Amino acid sequence: MAGETRILLINPNTAESVTALLAAEARRVAGPRAEIVAVTAAFGAPGIQTVEEARTAVRAVLDALRANAGCDAAITAAFLDPGFEEATALEVMPVVGFGRAGLRAAGAGGRRFALVTAGAAMEDAVRARIDDLGLTPQLAGLRLVRAGVRDLIADRAGHRAEVLAAVRACVEQDGAEAVLLGGAPFAGFAAEIAAEAGAPVLDGVAAAVEAALAARRMS
Repeated sequence: MAGETRILLINPNTAESVTALLAAEARRVAGPRAEIVAVTAAFGAPGIQTVEEARTAVRAVLDALRANAGCDAAITAAFLDPGFEEATALEVMPVVGFGRAGLRAAGAGGRRFALVTAGAAMEDAVRARIDDLGLTPQLAGLRLVRAGVRDLIADRAGHRAEVLAAVRACVEQDGAEAVLLGGAPFAGFAAEIAAEAGAPVLDGVAAAVEAALAARRMS
């Protein structure tokens, strides 16, 4: 039953519209297995576009975690996982990083994968995260859409063609066997374009929900 497991979904961005996207996709994935408690950062950037903005989000994530300590597991839902290490150290509940979960799912079974994301200022940090997870040898490509994070938040539908073109290029030109859409504004987008992509398309929400459920079972 949904009431048995409560997953705290923390949006480190301050945009409520992004929280709504994240929550809708998380609830679709979780179904009756869990209740999704979605919260938005109380302060910070509406859409995290730089490493500095990700650092600022850490305290907002920790505040949200403490305020919802009755949940069974938590997801930090921004691609660089701001607050993941600090929240894990609190030992309040199991914590899953949305970015880490998505990358691991994309590279599952040793397959070659590509990443489509936004926010050119974070490219070095993203590549470092991929390397930290030992996934660099499997990375077929990393493509940055021209739209920024906040552009996607403001008009995701208007950038659909650009995102789909980037995904197809990953498959057709880079040889990717799967493509990860990296970033909270992409929540639910994978399901929308999967039939047109030519390869499996993932976003971090589904992987993070499954990881949170698994962490809850083991806790």
